[in-house]
Amino acid sequence: MKNHTNRVPGRPKHDKECEPIHDLIIRTASKLFMEKGYEQVSLQQIANACNVSKPSIYYHFTSKPELFKASVTTMLNNVYEKIKYLLREAESIESGLVRVAEARLANPHAELQTIINEAEGNLNEEQIQEIREAELQIYRLLADYFEGAMDKQFFRKNDPMLLAQLFSSMLLIGNRKETMSQYESSYDVGKKLVDIFLHGTTER
Repeated sequence: MKNHTNRVPGRPKHDKECEPIHDLIIRTASKLFMEKGYEQVSLQQIANACNVSKPSIYYHFTSKPELFKASVTTMLNNVYEKIKYLLREAESIESGLVRVAEARLANPHAELQTIINEAEGNLNEEQIQEIREAELQIYRLLADYFEGAMDKQFFRKNDPMLLAQLFSSMLLIGNRKETMSQYESSYDVGKKLVDIFLHGTTER
């Protein structure tokens, strides 16, 4: 006698002890997109890396652009939560920035903006907007932190959002292989970048 189930065709079997398939797909897709860019990654490659069928991908995501959007926004949201935690737990403004820099540099990342630009022609306006909003919330978080530093007179009055974007750009520079190779650890690079960001290059 056949055992009939209500499982939707294409839906992967789920083992409760394993990572949920939806999360596995996003994590794997994020890694591949960041390593190879949008165009060089296919849904079949992602399915193979997840050890699932291509229909399993379509069960969770309607298209490659939708999976890309979900992967990038999830990654950016994770970065946001990590930065928020590090800044909240830091003993000082400077140590908070060093901890953020160290964490970001310890996990080398491609230039996300380049990857997004490559994918943009395949995304609809709603998908692009969701990615931009996820990116913007990180800038807002840093801007609020910098504004608090101004209120405490640790920073002189300035444009907090511009400072947030500047700090983020400095981390991208620190992420480059030629920069990292000059220092012993991500902490050393992060500390140097924060020192330049806070104190500039002039004699004190």
